[in-house]
This record gives sequence, structure tokens and C-alpha cells, in this order.
Amino acid sequence: MKEPKIIKLDDGGNKLTFKIYPFPATKAEDLIIRVAMLAGKNMNFDSINYNEAIKAVLSAPYPEAKAILDEVLKCVYRVCEGKETQFSYDDADGYISSPLTLLRLRKESVEANFGFFPNFLKHTSQGGVSF
Repeated sequence: MKEPKIIKLDDGGNKLTFKIYPFPATKAEDLIIRVAMLAGKNMNFDSINYNEAIKAVLSAPYPEAKAILDEVLKCVYRVCEGKETQFSYDDADGYISSPLTLLRLRKESVEANFGFFPNFLKHTSQGGVSF
């Protein structure tokens, strides 16, 4: 099991600390499959490459993408006065003032859990990946 990633963010002058716990392999696999299936609806498989994959993901319908985007925040915990609290939209507005902070949390969570994915796509598009 990987160690959690600790990040410190400046949210409009307010210093916030978060821990991102890596997903277990089964959860990560589930999310990878969901993203692939969602992207596959918009993908040209004759010319699959990294750029095509990103374009396909970005053209996914918002409600479907939002469910996955929210899921990546489930491994995020706020650290305040030595206590960890799982991220929740119900209380986020009480301590987060900038939407950019939320986007950064998503980005950091995706990197912590799926940082291997860009290389995987590049190797796949070159025909060099096998299971």
C-alpha cells in the first residue's frame, strides 16, 4: 500500500492541508474502466493516441463525467489541528473559498492515483503494452 500524499494549498490566503490516500487496486481499476468506457463513446479507434484519449475524455457528457470527478475526491482528507476529516461537499464551502482549490484537489487526487496513465496511453498507442 502506498503512503498518502500530503499537499498544502493556499486558498485565498488561507493555508489548507490535505492527505490523499491512494485507492486500493480494485477501486482504481473500477475508475479506469469507467473512464475508458465513457471516453470510448467519443473515441476514434483508428487513430488512438494520447491526444485522442484526452479529447475523448473531455468530450464526455458532464453528468457522467461529474460522477467520476466526484469519486476521485473520496480519497481526500482535510488535515486541521492534527485531525483528518474526509472531504465532503456538505462542509467544503465552510473552509474552501476558491473553485480553483477544488480543481487542484481533483488534479492532485488523479495524479496520486493514476499518475501512470499518460505513459500507459502512450505505450498503448505505440502497441507496446501487454497484460
